[in-house]
Amino acid sequence: MNLNDLTVTAEVEVELLVPGRPERIPLRSTWAYDSYDPLAVRVDFLMPLGSPERWTFARELLAEGLNAPAGDGDVVLQPEADLDHVRMLLRGANGAAAVLRADERGLRDFLERSYARVPPGGEQCTPALDRWLGEVLDGS
Repeated sequence: MNLNDLTVTAEVEVELLVPGRPERIPLRSTWAYDSYDPLAVRVDFLMPLGSPERWTFARELLAEGLNAPAGDGDVVLQPEADLDHVRMLLRGANGAAAVLRADERGLRDFLERSYARVPPGGEQCTPALDRWLGEVLDGS
């Protein structure tokens, strides 16, 4: 099987919102879904004058955040009133936070293409991961 058949990628328009200022800084973002890690999505933000920043979070969180506020940890998503954008709050381990505004249609298209690879609820873990989870949950 071709690895390209297992991965979905998309370039999605994203803006970094500057607190207390009307300016928005356009960022390049590349979203990726890999059926080998079926519960997660990855996004790389190309920061101005810096290296890419990678975030990984649950595909289910993305799905929920397109329709209603979702998340309460490092990643929080909320559709904007115009329904054309999704606001993203990203909290770093160092206490820093960023608020971004992403194109809703681009995110929804990406999510739908990921569902074509692995439907929601069709995610399966590898046997080794299943064994490890069983051990952890059983306290072995």
